[in-house]
This record gives sequence, C-alpha cells and structure tokens, in this order.
Amino acid sequence: MIYHVQSITRRLKFKAMVALTAIVSIIAAVGWFGVSLSNTVFTSVSVTTETHLPLLTKTISATNAMYDLNTSSLNLLEACELADGSHRNLPEDHVEKDLLTMVKLSDFLGTLGLSEHQRKLRSAIIESRSAFEDLANICDIQTKLQQDFSKLLKEALAQANIMLGQLELEKESHDSVVNSNNESWLHVEELVLLELITSEIKHIIQRLREHSHSAALVYSGNNVVEQNEISLERLNKYLNAASSNGSSLQNDSALRRDIFTQLYEFSSALSSRNGLHDIWRRTSLFYSGTSITRLAISRTGLALSSVLNGVEDEARARYQIARQSTYDTLEQSKQSLIFITAVPVFVLLGLGILLSLRLIQPIESLTKFVLRLRESEELGQTMPEALLVRKDELGTLAYQFDALVTELNQARKRLLDESEEKIKTQLDRLSIAFETIPEGLCMTDAKGQLLLCNERFRALYELHKDEVQQGTPFRDVLRICNRRGAKLIPNMSDGESRSYLYEKYQIGAEHEKRIISVRTAETIEGGLISVHDDITQRKQQQEQIEHLAYHDTLTHLPNRRLFLDDCQGLIRESDHTPELTVFFMDLDLFKKVNDTLGHPIGDQLLVAVSERLKSNFSAYGQIYRVGGDEFAMLIQGIEDISELQSLAQKIIGTVSSPYVIQKNHLLIGVSIGISRAPIDGIDTSQLMKSADLAMYHSKEEGRNQYSFFVPEMSQAIKDKREMEMQLRDALSNGELELAYQPKWGFRSGEVEGFEALLRWPHKTRGPISPADFIPIAEETGLIVEIGEWVLLHACMEAMHWPNDIEVSVNVSPIQFSAKSLLKDVRSALAQSGLPPERLELEITEGALMQDTDANLEILEAIREMGIKIALDDFGTGYSSLGYIRRFSFDRIKIDKSFINDVLTSKDSQAVVQAVCGICANLNIESVAEGIEEQVQLDYLNKEGCSQAQGYLIAKPMKPETVSEFLERPHRYLTKTS
Repeated sequence: MIYHVQSITRRLKFKAMVALTAIVSIIAAVGWFGVSLSNTVFTSVSVTTETHLPLLTKTISATNAMYDLNTSSLNLLEACELADGSHRNLPEDHVEKDLLTMVKLSDFLGTLGLSEHQRKLRSAIIESRSAFEDLANICDIQTKLQQDFSKLLKEALAQANIMLGQLELEKESHDSVVNSNNESWLHVEELVLLELITSEIKHIIQRLREHSHSAALVYSGNNVVEQNEISLERLNKYLNAASSNGSSLQNDSALRRDIFTQLYEFSSALSSRNGLHDIWRRTSLFYSGTSITRLAISRTGLALSSVLNGVEDEARARYQIARQSTYDTLEQSKQSLIFITAVPVFVLLGLGILLSLRLIQPIESLTKFVLRLRESEELGQTMPEALLVRKDELGTLAYQFDALVTELNQARKRLLDESEEKIKTQLDRLSIAFETIPEGLCMTDAKGQLLLCNERFRALYELHKDEVQQGTPFRDVLRICNRRGAKLIPNMSDGESRSYLYEKYQIGAEHEKRIISVRTAETIEGGLISVHDDITQRKQQQEQIEHLAYHDTLTHLPNRRLFLDDCQGLIRESDHTPELTVFFMDLDLFKKVNDTLGHPIGDQLLVAVSERLKSNFSAYGQIYRVGGDEFAMLIQGIEDISELQSLAQKIIGTVSSPYVIQKNHLLIGVSIGISRAPIDGIDTSQLMKSADLAMYHSKEEGRNQYSFFVPEMSQAIKDKREMEMQLRDALSNGELELAYQPKWGFRSGEVEGFEALLRWPHKTRGPISPADFIPIAEETGLIVEIGEWVLLHACMEAMHWPNDIEVSVNVSPIQFSAKSLLKDVRSALAQSGLPPERLELEITEGALMQDTDANLEILEAIREMGIKIALDDFGTGYSSLGYIRRFSFDRIKIDKSFINDVLTSKDSQAVVQAVCGICANLNIESVAEGIEEQVQLDYLNKEGCSQAQGYLIAKPMKPETVSEFLERPHRYLTKTS
C-alpha cells in the first residue's frame, strides 16, 4: 500500500513540474515583452520630462524674471527722480536673482544645442546688467547734487530771512520819522525803496521754495533762473539808488555795509559756481544725459522679451512634439500588452478545461464517496466503478482507498466487540463513585422526569427509594422535599451562576436547621443535573467571620467599617427617612489611665464605657467603637436641637460617672462632636470630618462637653494648617528668635541663670504667642527640629556669658518620642563648646507619662553627662510625686498658677509650702515662676524657695542685652539670709 502511494506521488509530482515549467515559460515571455515595452515608454517619457518640459519651465521662469526686471528698473528710475538715496535701499539681490534665472536658462540652451538663442540671451543679459549698473551710478550722482542743493537752499533762505528782518526794522524806523515830520519826503522815498527791496527778496524766496528740488529746471525750464537774476539786478539797483541820494542809508554806513554784505552772499549762493542756479543747470543737463541710459534699459527689455518669446515658442513646439510622441508610444504599448495578455489567458483556459476533464471531475467523484462514508458512519460503501477502472494515478488511488476502507470496516467490528466489556466495567465503577460522592446528585431528562439520584441526595431530604424511582416527575420529588421541611431561601445564592439555597429542618430535631446549596447545569440532551451540598458549617463560619469583620472584639460593638457602611446606607435613603445625626465621642484622660495603670485596666475601662452606652442609649440609635478610645452613634428621627443637646448632656453625665476597676477609682470624661445630614455633609466622609472637627473643638474648649459643627471650625483647621506652613518657612528662613529670662537666687542675691524662651516675630502678623504655635509644632513633629535649633543656639549664646551663669532649655515630650534628644544634646554641646554643667533641661510630666521607662533611661544618660534636669509646671499633673520618687531631679519649678494667688488662696499656699518642704528634704532646688510683686518674692523667700523667676526680676530679653543686664546693679534684688 505504501509503495503504491509513493509511486502515485512521484508521477503526480512529475506532471505538476511539467505544467509548472510551461506556465513559468509563458509568464517569462510575457514579462520580457512587458519589460521591453516599459523601456520604450520610459525612454519617451524621460526625454519629455528631462529635456523639453524643463526647457519650457525655465523659459517661463525667465519670462517672469524679465517682468520683475522691468519693475525693478521702474522703481530705480522713480528713486533717481526723488534723489533722496532711496535707490540704495532697493533690494539689489532681486535684480541679480532675476539675471541669474536668465543665465541658468542660457546655460540650459547651450546643453540643448540652441546656440543662437543662447548667444542672443547672453548678450541681452550683459546689456541689462550694464544698464542697471549705469543707472545706479547716475542715481548716486543725482543724490549728491540734491544733497548739495538742499544744503545751499537752506543757507540761502536763512540769509534771506535775516535780510528781511533787518529791512523790516529799518522800515519801522523810517515809518516813525515820516509820521512825526510831515516834510520828510526823503524818508518817504527811502521807505519806498525798502519796500521794493523787500518785495524782490520775497519773490526770490517764493521761487526757491516752489522749486526746492535740484531737478526743478527739468520740468519748468530756465525761467526760474532768469527771474531770480533779474530780481538780483533790481536789488543792486535799488541799493545803489538809496546810497547815491544822500539818504539816511548812506549816513548809516554800518547798516548799509551789512545789507550789502548779506546781499552779496545771497547773490553768490544763487549765481556763483556750484551755487543753486549752477546745480539746477547741471541737474537739467544731467537728466538729459540719462535718457541714453533709460533708452538702453528699454532696449535691453525689448531684446530680452524678443529672445525669451523666441525661446518659449521653440520650447512649446518641442514639448508638443515630444508629448505627441509619448502618446503614440503609449498607445502602441497598450495594444501590445492586450495581445500578449490575451495569448496566455487563452492558453491557460484551454489547459484548465483539459485539467477539469481529466483530473477535477474524478477527484470530485472520489470526494463525494468520502462524504457518503462520513455521513453514514458505515464503512460498507462501494467505490464508483468508473474510478476503479482508470489506468492513471487516480484509478490507482481509488483502488488503494477502497482496499483501505474494507480493512477499516473489519477492524471496527473487532474493536466494538472488545470495547463492550470495557464499557460495562467503566459503568460499574462510575456507579460506585456516583453513590459514594459526598454531595447529593440528581439528574432529569428533557421532560423533567427523574433519571437517577444517589444515596446522599436521598439522605439530605429524607427520601425513600420508592419515592425517587426512575421516571418519577421531578416536581413530585420537590413537593415531597417541601413536606419534609425543605424551603427555598429567597434572594440568596451560593455565589455561583444557576445556584440557590435551601434551608432544611431535620425531622424530630427542634431548632436544628441545615443549609443546602443547590447548583444546576443543563445536559446535552436538554435535561438537568443538580448538585446538593450541605453547607451549614461553612455558613456558620462565614457568619462568624463577617461578625468579626464588622464588630469590635473587645467591646462587641459594631466597628468603624460597619459604621461607615451603615452611615452611607442611611444617607442614600435620606430622601424618605428622617434627618440623620452623627455623635462622635472621644474619651478624655483615657490615655493617662492607659499609661499609668496599664493597658489591661484601660481595656476593662473601655468595656465598662461601652456597656454604659449600650444599656442607656441603644434606644436612640446604633452605637459603634470607631477607634482606640473613640465611639460613634447614628441617630435618626430627632430633629429638635434641644433634644440632641439633652441627649449629649446625658451621655456626658453617664460616661463621666466614676468607675471602679480592680479597686482603682477612675474618673474620665467624654468630648462629643455633633454633625447632621444634609446640613453638615451629604456623604459619610463629610459627616465624619464635621463631627471630628466639632469634637476637637469640644476638647479645645475644656473637654467633657459637646459641640455642634459650624463652618467656622473648618476655617480654624485651615488657619491651623496655614500657621504650620508658615512655621516651617520661619524655621527654614531663620525667622525664629530666642529670648532669655533671668532666674535669681535667694541665697546668692545674684542672677544664677537664664531660661531660653522661643519667640516668633511674624513678619505680617507680629509676635505670635508660643501657646499658639508650640502645640502645632508638637502635633506635626516639627518641634523635634525646632528643639534641636533652640538647643544649639542657646548653648552658643551662653558661651558669651560669665562662666557661672547657666542656661535652661525646655524639652517637649515629642522630642523624647523621636529618640533623638540625646544625640541633639551631645551635638549642641560639641558645636558650642559649652560645659555640660552649665546646661539645664526642663521637662514636663507629659514627657514622663509616655513610655516612662524609656524616657527615664534617656534622662539618666543626660544627667550622667553632667547636665541638670528640672521638672517644669510641677503640681498641675496627677502623678508628680511618683515621678520625684522614681527620678532625682535637680530642680522643681512651681507653676505660676499657684504663685498668682499665693497670698490669697490657702490651697495655693499649701501647694507652695508642700513643694518647698519636699524639695528641702530631698535636697532639690525649687524655682518659683511668674513672680510679679515684691510681696510674692518675700513670701517665697520665707518659705525657703531657692530661685525666683518672673517680671519682677526681669522680662524676657534679647540676647544682645543679657550682658548689659548682668553688669547693671539691681537695687531691689538683695541677698537674703
């Protein structure tokens, strides 16, 4: 079989190669003939496009250039007539560019062998260039004449105006004499002569102004020159007449000489060589001479026009001939292409018909036989006799294919017999797997009748075998399941397509509910297969996980996540629900309880708070724990502000009541911020932000109270952020300053040190109180960088003081949290060179309440360096005595709130006496702050206080005044015993 197939393949390959060779030969012949035609067409088109078309194009360009030259010549002639030098401002490169265009045409004519046209054109180009150069030179000469003429004209007019002025003065003099003396006929005659002289000069001036151009005689002739010379002769005549009649002009020799002199100069400016008349005449003669140049330009223009017209006619004639030749060649090529295309088409068509008769029809017959085999799936079909009797390759192929089909039919029968036993074995295994699968399975046909179900399905719904026989309508099975306690859970699925949930109560087991997940799929026959899975335990675990995700594990209250979801849901329903109110609550003093008594006590306190809130206020709305010591409450249906105020006050009273946890009596408070929708926000984030701002406002107002949100609170936050940015800029730009307040020793009677106080002189708002910007610096962490700056500059300033004067620097609790305080202290001492014993750090109880053990270790390390440690604002906290017991402070500063009313308040006196006594017993120095009166100073001295600080001693001062303060005597500060 394989041998016969290979033989058929070789013969078919040979025949295909012969046919392919013939086709390739025909295509090659057609291609060769097409290439020959293409070369002919290309040659014809090339001659047209490379020779005749460029000739025509260049000729047209040269013609345009000729017109441009004519325009340039006209412009140059106009500039020459003006004689103002504007001809040099005309673009010379245009003329040269136009001439170059003609030169290119002349060169191209030479390449084409048109030597006669080339000679004429080149001659015309040379004449044009020469004419333009001559005309430019003439313009230069005319411009020079005009410049000289303008200068002389200006001088002559100036001289004439001076003579007119003198003549007017002389006329006024004679006129006054005539008016005063009736018999002064001589003066009348002189007055007439002066009028005649003045009139002639004015006539000359008028003619000069009317002919102010050097080319005036070109257009008006020589009449102007003749009239001016006649006027000059008259002037001489009048002056001679006036001088010979014994007039006063003769007697006034100076005036006469002046007039004669000016008249001579005026006459010279007009009539002398290179005078105005001479320039007029030369210009007139020069203009006559330029006519030759003008004629030359006109003649060259005509010559160029004649040459270019001839070249253009020649170019158009050649182009027409070449284009007609190209059209003829294309027409011949088209006919040839039609012929050489038609021949292969008819040859190939004949071969195709022959191939169809000898090859395609038998192949189609064989194909139909194969299709019948595939459609019937029976291999007992008979091969057409017409194919089997063929003696060519197709006949051999048909015979071999028929033998192959016969063998396949026999092999198929053998395989069917062998596979029946295997299929039965596989069905038995599948039945066992079907019954032992942990899910219940059920299958129905396209009519909804039961095909089969497994034991797990019957057990889930407590069905008997006779109730689920094959052929039972599945609707009847569902009714039986419903009677046995199975119910569809509406609007719920198992998270997959075509799935739903059933709940099933076990018979005889009260409150024992099972959840069954049912997933369905269609079969190929149109039936249905369903998988039933008991997911009761999984549902219980899922519900527990969801509860943990939405509830606080400590207080079992709904958490922040559930609060946000509930709030958003209530806002979406706000169109048909009452007004929504948010209570945002933060416990006051809870952190101190946590830090002092530990987190277990704090957790129990949170549980107690939550129990009070749930037991007393659950009826008003849902309560949530949204943070560490933060609670929230969503309230609906209360629109009256007074009711909300009453509720908030009740919550404050309930939460603020004392707690007893593990024998610890605890007192805390709660600050409440209140926001309402839609007044204070239309989404959850806005309502939360508004309530949070209101809560912080309650804390700033003294804690343990409530506040409704108002828009001004947002502005306060904005102002706070703006101050933060300005504070950063102030630190970067070196705008912060230090002031120093002295501390006076009762025993020494001298200033023993200074406290460095931070000041911010704002460049637009003026001085800003530390009470305003220090909390912002602490909140943002900027206090760490500021503290480092204060330490360094205070130590450097102290180096300018006497060696026995100390400097005190306040340290924020945030600097302890940043863990950089020890490094900053060492750096400041190293850079400034200040001895450690001259530095004192003042800390508050807040620094010790946060991470007490770690902070005490830092203080101990600082003290080992020799630096003194002072406890500031003593008496204002809860555990001051405990800190004194745990750490040996060098000084304790009594807060000024006790000093202010120490003379009138017994409580303040008791605190001061106690602190001074404790410090004396523990060998600790005590410092009283805020002393402003002498009686306060005397009282503290009597109680044994060590140092005094306050306005009575001195106000905080600038660094440059410290030395002066130390040198100045202070009469009211004397040493005490």
